[in-house]
Amino acid sequence: MAQDQGNKERDKAPADSEGTQVQQVPGASKQEQVTADPETTEQMHSDTEAVKAADQMDDVAKRREEATVKEPVQQPQESDKDIEVAVAKEVDRLVEPATDKTGVQAISPIWVETGYWGPLDETQHPAVLALRAAFPDDVLEVVIFRDEVTVKVNAARWADMFTLLRDDLELSYRILTDLTAVDMLRLRRDEFRFDVVGTVYSVKNRQRLRLKASITEVEGIETLTGVYRAAGWMERECYDMFGIVFHGHPDLRRMLLPEDWDEGHPLRKDYPMRGYKPYVQPGFEEPAPRIDDFRRL
Repeated sequence: MAQDQGNKERDKAPADSEGTQVQQVPGASKQEQVTADPETTEQMHSDTEAVKAADQMDDVAKRREEATVKEPVQQPQESDKDIEVAVAKEVDRLVEPATDKTGVQAISPIWVETGYWGPLDETQHPAVLALRAAFPDDVLEVVIFRDEVTVKVNAARWADMFTLLRDDLELSYRILTDLTAVDMLRLRRDEFRFDVVGTVYSVKNRQRLRLKASITEVEGIETLTGVYRAAGWMERECYDMFGIVFHGHPDLRRMLLPEDWDEGHPLRKDYPMRGYKPYVQPGFEEPAPRIDDFRRL
């Protein structure tokens, strides 16, 4: 009987997960006994430390923000002299160095530190100086307008001047970019009605130059096809639109209009708006009204 009673008391005693009996604590019989997992305890401890570190970082950030608000940083004020020095340094930085982009050959600063048309002083422009040295009586005027350089020359030395600009090793104007004409009708009192205009470009110096020669309506001018092969089509277009004859051109004929066009040259200022022949619009029986005076346009 005593043994059976001992077994019953042993069965009533709590046991852990491994079956080991746990001694009851007085006053805690009605509370549940829990055994903590070591891994869970370590994870909870690390999470607590992370939360504490985050709180400390927030406190530091708040203190810095309060200090910034309470004590604003005074920005130093720049004087006018400092601003002028800064602007001068910026301009110096933007000036292209006196070497070409390939780094193969040096370029004179007189070309680099100016615009696309070279120095804006005719006494310093290398092309103007070269033309005046070779043709002292044929350089009539140098016009600098809106940073563009135009040299008015004698039409009799037209091709010779372009040859000099092309063959001079320092100038090297080896590309003819444009050739056209301007009708100066009623804008001049002399007999020189047309201005023939040629524009050349120097790849070496990355500069442009414009030459202009005045001619009469009937005399014409020497061709540049012996200097620049590109002048062939440009001179044909100029002949087609203005009627200017280029002496020595190998194939001078119309380019835009039919070769048998018998109504003159459309870009002349005295050319009628609807041509020289009567024009009847589709659906009408009478010719369209004509405009012969260019001042009425």
